[in-house]
Amino acid sequence: MSTATDAPQTKIPALAWVLGAVIVVMALIIGFLVGRQTAPAPSAAPDSTDSAAVAPATPTQDTAELARLAQEVTPGTRDEGPTAGPDGRFDATIHGPGEEITSPDDVLKVHRRDAADPFAVGALDAPVVISEFSDFECPFCSRFANTTEPVILQDYVEKGLVRLEWNDLPVNGPMAEDAAKAGRAAAAQGKFREYKHALYTATRDVQGHPNHTIEDFVRYAEEAGVPDLERFRADVTDGTFDESVTAAKNYGASIGVNGTPSFFIGESYVSGAQPTEVFVQVITEELAKVARGDVEVPAVP
Repeated sequence: MSTATDAPQTKIPALAWVLGAVIVVMALIIGFLVGRQTAPAPSAAPDSTDSAAVAPATPTQDTAELARLAQEVTPGTRDEGPTAGPDGRFDATIHGPGEEITSPDDVLKVHRRDAADPFAVGALDAPVVISEFSDFECPFCSRFANTTEPVILQDYVEKGLVRLEWNDLPVNGPMAEDAAKAGRAAAAQGKFREYKHALYTATRDVQGHPNHTIEDFVRYAEEAGVPDLERFRADVTDGTFDESVTAAKNYGASIGVNGTPSFFIGESYVSGAQPTEVFVQVITEELAKVARGDVEVPAVP
């Protein structure tokens, strides 16, 4: 489990040397780990911490052979979603990795595969997990959500081949942190994916940061079908998710992610809202790894 209260492994290490070690380890993962990195690790530009698209790298293996292998992989079948607690709410405090990350070999532990995760969509036992690190104030995150994510959902998630997991990385100031709290407020009522869709659809053509306010959040929540809007408003503004958002932001930084959007796709790392074909290529390669037996899909409880 990956909650702020019952999963110690998700907490950011308190000692500075441990945090430093994790940053170094994951920097190595981002730069040199198995698979192919399709873009350099993100770095904050002087005027922005959003990552724009870059040109795809040259394929490292025969495309037709990779596609053939990818078609042989067994889809996941564990489609059960999170269950609400006795109070009717979902655990929207979840953050961090699936297990503690201590070495470059732990890259797959970035993926939670947590049945209680209200931010995820797709089979728990999907062959490949995409862990997205995004910011609701980021225009490039909106670009990914409106152009590439629908393809991933239709061609891979719905077929049991990919699970898509969300991680808050509010790097664009206080408004971004407020937006992350709003996303969690929607998740607490089981409407995160609908809320995310409403927000990013509304910002499809926005140039720069949308600078959302609480009234914007409430409007998106209403569009998403969040049932209790007053409780939603309170959750956004009363500090309910302050610690969770801070911990999620610190987690991203601790593994070397400092730009949005960023993605761990299986064992590979992709930086920025790159063209859809880049994501398709990397997903295909990661599925091929599973088909060859190079990567084992972990058992999930």
